[in-house]
Formats: sequence, C-alpha cells, structure tokens
Amino acid sequence: MNAYRLVQVADLHLGAGQEHHFDNWRKVAAWIAREKPDTVVVNGDLIMGDPDDEADYAFARATMAPLPVHCRYLPGNHDIGDNIVSGKMEKRVSDARRARFVSHFGEERFAFEAAGWGFAGINAQLLGSDGQPAEAEQWAWLEKALAGFGGKPTALFLHKPLFLDHPSEPDCEDPSMRQSCADAASRARLLDLCKRHRVRLVSSGHKHQTRSFSLDGIYYIWAPSTACVNGAPDAKHWGAREVGFVDYRFTPEGFDHRIVGADFLFRHENYIRKYGVAGQ
Repeated sequence: MNAYRLVQVADLHLGAGQEHHFDNWRKVAAWIAREKPDTVVVNGDLIMGDPDDEADYAFARATMAPLPVHCRYLPGNHDIGDNIVSGKMEKRVSDARRARFVSHFGEERFAFEAAGWGFAGINAQLLGSDGQPAEAEQWAWLEKALAGFGGKPTALFLHKPLFLDHPSEPDCEDPSMRQSCADAASRARLLDLCKRHRVRLVSSGHKHQTRSFSLDGIYYIWAPSTACVNGAPDAKHWGAREVGFVDYRFTPEGFDHRIVGADFLFRHENYIRKYGVAGQ
C-alpha cells in the first residue's frame, strides 16, 4: 500500500491588505501545488487576528480556494474566539462565530480513514465551553467517530496543544499560559478517549513553535506557524522558534513526519513588528 501523504499547515494568519508575512503563504501554496499531497489539514488561525473581521474571512477563503488538493479545516482562537474557561482573548467562541467559520470553510471537525489509519479533527475552541450545547455534541460525535475506526491507529488534530509540560499539570494562573493549551478537565477527558480508542498521534498548532515527543504510547507534534514566530528570543518557549509546516506519511505500520519550510520561508519575528508599533 502506498503511503497516505497528509500535510498540516497551521496559524496562517491571513489578513486583507496585510502583507507582512503573506510572502510565506505564497511559498507554502506553491510547494503544496507542486507536491500535491493527498490531503492538507488547515489547523486553525486562518484569520489574521479578529474573529469578526469579515474582510479577513473573505480574504482567507479566496486565498485557500486555488489550492489544487483536498483541504480539511479546523478553527482556532483567532477564527471563532477563545475558549470560555481557559481563554485570554476578549472575544470568546460563540455559535455565531462557529457558523461563520463553517459558512466559509465548510466544516469545523472531520473524521475519515486512509492507509489503515483513522483521522479525526475537532474544534479545540469548544473545549471548556462552560456548558455550551455544541461542546456536548462534539464530545458525543468524537466518541462515536473514534469507536467507528474499529481499533485502527488514529491521528487526532486540533488547534491547541493538550498540555505544556505534562498531562497532570493544573490550569495555570497566568492567563497567557492558561490559554496556551486545553484546560485540565477537558484534557483528562480527551486523553481517556485517546487511550481507549488507540489514538497514536495528537497534532496541534497555536504556539508558533515546533515540538515532537512521545508519552504513554502517544506522539505529540506541534506544527509551526507558516506565518511567523511569536515571543522574543529570551521568552520561555517549549519548542523550536521556527516557521514551516508538517509533512506526514501514514502506512498501516506507522507514520513518518518532517518539518518543512525552515530552509525557504522567512522566519518573521512577530514581536519585532509589535515592538515597532508600540514604540511609535
């Protein structure tokens, strides 16, 4: 059986009339058009910053439309608002913002099978929603989807990482750290599902850092941003400060991955741009 090639891109941050890192997306899109993977998972934060900016939504949709490959879409905090319990942004996830994302990109979660694997993607912004009906619906959907894979090894995609240092860590008091990953209660529930249904890979974005490690039979991979790195060099980081995307190949025997793009994308430093604006 040929390998199933899946490319994950994350944190594109596309903005109408904003060119400060769009040069990178042009390069990524050209690479995808040349390589033609089986599927591209767009793992959240397509929008520049404001989840209610209609111009950015239209620009992001128009930008993605020419890709000559099948794309699956998941939302991030900048697309539909931050998590209710653990978020930091003023704008939080809502049914209206979710509906806007789906109207532009067709979905907010997915499940399919290929190469002896199950693939599932969820809306990470619904985790810790403080009782929103959409979260309960997603939990029920996810458990059914994972069970439906019938014991196949499974890859799970979501925008935010599950944890920073260890699954046992409590929710952080610092809002900037708390918003970096899933809340503790949601993490425990999700990991229970992962262990019961043979999830072997959890692939996320959000942190604009690259990281890969295994723990208790699960591989965790943080995809870099295609747009930029965040935080000054002396800020605390858990992974490598680099730009790029993840090129996966799945077979019934396992998977391989490589981080692509660090050698040909610009490593835009987001803090420099913000510093310059603040200093004016």
